[in-house]
Amino acid sequence: MAEKKNVKLFLELFFGTILIHWLVVILSYWLLGEDGNIFVDFYNKFTETGDTPHYMYIAENWYASSGEKANLIVFYPLFPLLMKIVGFLVRDYFVAGVLISNVCMGISGYYMYRLAKEELGASKAMDSFIIYVLYPFGAFMVLVFTEGLSMMLVIMCLYYIRKKKWAVAGILGLLASLSKSQGIALLVPAVYEAIIYMKNKKKFDIKTLSVFLIPCGTLMYLLINKLVLGDFLAFAKYESEAPWYNTSNWIADNISQQFGMGMTNYTLALEIYWIQIFLYFALIILLLYGLKKKVPASLIAFGGAHIFLSFLHGWLISGPRYMMGCVTMYIVYAVIDNKYVKGIIALLFGLLAVFYTVGLWQGQAIM
Repeated sequence: MAEKKNVKLFLELFFGTILIHWLVVILSYWLLGEDGNIFVDFYNKFTETGDTPHYMYIAENWYASSGEKANLIVFYPLFPLLMKIVGFLVRDYFVAGVLISNVCMGISGYYMYRLAKEELGASKAMDSFIIYVLYPFGAFMVLVFTEGLSMMLVIMCLYYIRKKKWAVAGILGLLASLSKSQGIALLVPAVYEAIIYMKNKKKFDIKTLSVFLIPCGTLMYLLINKLVLGDFLAFAKYESEAPWYNTSNWIADNISQQFGMGMTNYTLALEIYWIQIFLYFALIILLLYGLKKKVPASLIAFGGAHIFLSFLHGWLISGPRYMMGCVTMYIVYAVIDNKYVKGIIALLFGLLAVFYTVGLWQGQAIM
C-alpha cells in the first residue's frame, strides 16, 4: 500500500512539474498572438536559441581541437553526452535534448518535494515544490539547456547528503559537477554533513570519503580540456575571449558593473541586469532568515557556496538562470511565517515566469 502511494506521489509530482512548465510556455506563446503550430514553432525557434546550437554541435561532433568551434570547450560535457546517447534512438539531437531536459525536470520536482519534506514536513514541502516550479526562469529546464539535468542532480545529491547516503551522494555530486560549474558547490554541504555525522558517532567512517567523488566531475572536465586542447585550463582562455568575454572578478566589482550597465540600458536592465542584482541581495537576506528559522546549516552553506561561485562571473549575463540552482531558497521560502508574503511571492514568480518566457519566444536577451 505504501509503495503504491509513493508511486502515485512520484507520478503526480513528476507530471505536475512538467505540466506547469509547459503551461507557462504555451500561455506565453498564446499571449504573443501567434497563429501557427506551437510545436513546429517551438522546434524552429529554439533550435537556434542561446546555448542550444552549441550543445547540439557537441552532441554530434564532440569538442573541436582547433578552429572556430574550439571555444565550445566552455560547455560542460554531461548533457551533450546524454544527448548523443538519446540521439541514437530519436535521430534528432534537439528532440533528444528536450526529452532529457523534461524527464530530468520532472524528477527534480519530485526530489524537491522529498528534500523539503525531509526538513519541514509534508505541508511546507508542497510550498517548496510550488515556488520551485514557478521560478521565473524555469523555462530553461524545458529547452535544450543543461538546467533540467543539473537541477535534478543537485537536488537529489542534497537529499542523499541529508539522508547520509554517502556513496549515492558522491556519485550524484560527481555527475552534477560534470554538468555545470556550480556543481562543485555540493562539496561544501557534503563535507559539513560528513564531519557532523562522524562527530556524533565519535569515530571515523570510511564511507564518508565518498563525498570526495564530487570534485572528480570537475577534474574529469579539466582532463577533457587537456586531452582535446592540450591545456587543463583551456576553457578559461576561451571564456575570456569573444563571444563569452567571461573572467572571474570580485563579486562587488561584478555587481557594480551590472548596475552601471543597467543605468545605461533600461531595456536590458529589466531583462538581465537589475533582476540579478536584486536576486543577489534577496538571496543573502533569505539565507540569513533561513539561519534564524533553523534551516539545516548544510543547506545554508550550499546556498552561500552556490551564490559565491555564480557571482564570480565577470560577464554576468545569466545570473537569474544560475540562481535557479540555489535550492536553499525554495526551502527557506517554505518556512516564511506570513502566508500573505508567501502568496505575493508566489504570484510574482508566476507572473514573471510568463513575462520572461514571452521574452524567450520573442528572442529577447533572456539568458
